[in-house]
Amino acid sequence: MEHRPKILISVLVAAYNIQDLIERCLQSLINQTLKDIEIILVDDGSTDNTGAICDRYAEADSRIRVIHQKNLGLPMARKAGLDAAVGKYISFVDSDDWCEVDMCEKLWKRASDTGADIVFCSAYRHRDDGIVKICNLPLPTGVYKVRDIMECYIKPLYGDMKADKLITTGYVWCCLFKREVLQGIRFFKEICLHEDEVMVLQALSNAQTVFVTSDALYHYNRIGTNTMSKKNCYWEGYWDNMVAVFRAKKMFGKSLFANDEEFMYRLVTWLYMKFFRSIRNETHHTNPRGFWGGLRNLYRLADKQYLVQYKQYLSRTELTRTERLLAGFIQRRLYFVPYFYYAVKCNRMHNFQEKTKN
Repeated sequence: MEHRPKILISVLVAAYNIQDLIERCLQSLINQTLKDIEIILVDDGSTDNTGAICDRYAEADSRIRVIHQKNLGLPMARKAGLDAAVGKYISFVDSDDWCEVDMCEKLWKRASDTGADIVFCSAYRHRDDGIVKICNLPLPTGVYKVRDIMECYIKPLYGDMKADKLITTGYVWCCLFKREVLQGIRFFKEICLHEDEVMVLQALSNAQTVFVTSDALYHYNRIGTNTMSKKNCYWEGYWDNMVAVFRAKKMFGKSLFANDEEFMYRLVTWLYMKFFRSIRNETHHTNPRGFWGGLRNLYRLADKQYLVQYKQYLSRTELTRTERLLAGFIQRRLYFVPYFYYAVKCNRMHNFQEKTKN
């Protein structure tokens, strides 16, 4: 009977139409100094040569397994990879990014030495304007109870506040997860933005301890327009995505926090900010339904009732004076006022770029 080495880490890579970048990612994985890993590639219905590239690498390296599926989106591709994984620890790598060759070894050693349920590392962010080191959980190196990172990390994932000292980003690629903390987590097909935060919050609700290292072991690619969050055109279904994130975070908040007040002020304020962006999205000059069609879309958006239902949690001090006025019109369902305001203010998004954390 053939002896199969014990798999210490399952590295999961979801890939969709990324033929020009995926080989850099795969090269960084097959050359990892920790050899007892498996690499699961999920080809999410690619229509270019991505699937063929994955198959070619799998033929050359027995540690690679390829799953081909119809296009279901990133969350479902990750779910397929996780369902197939057998490693003691789980790592997620985006197919347009790449890793330091000792990433798996260093993260596994930290996890095995400390028994931490999740290990957080830092990364290098690559953008057109240069490379900088980013710390996703910027704390001194060491082991922390999950409750110890509540104020500096978990609460900000429900929405940033002006008083926050750090800008929190809940990426999964900066984490090595003990397999057990991912058991039973939910994947949401309708969430294609903030999907990492939804995963991390669920994992943290199942975890007891985390280990933080300042070592930058990952390369986060933000060059060009390869990322969804930098999308600069009309975004079909943007508000539906944000509502799905709101519902998911609200649900998981019940297990992370002692009461609603601890997270709902952040979450509802975040939802208002996303609705402002949804309005700007509908005014976008690339909206196929045109200017007046965008206004009709705005009135037809589903689940706007949350903005009224939970308005008592809106932190008005987090809004500008103009945003406070616009929020009042929204609560009275006079959506045409903020629509016309943003259409003029942002010139129908001709020369306005939405802000992103990274």
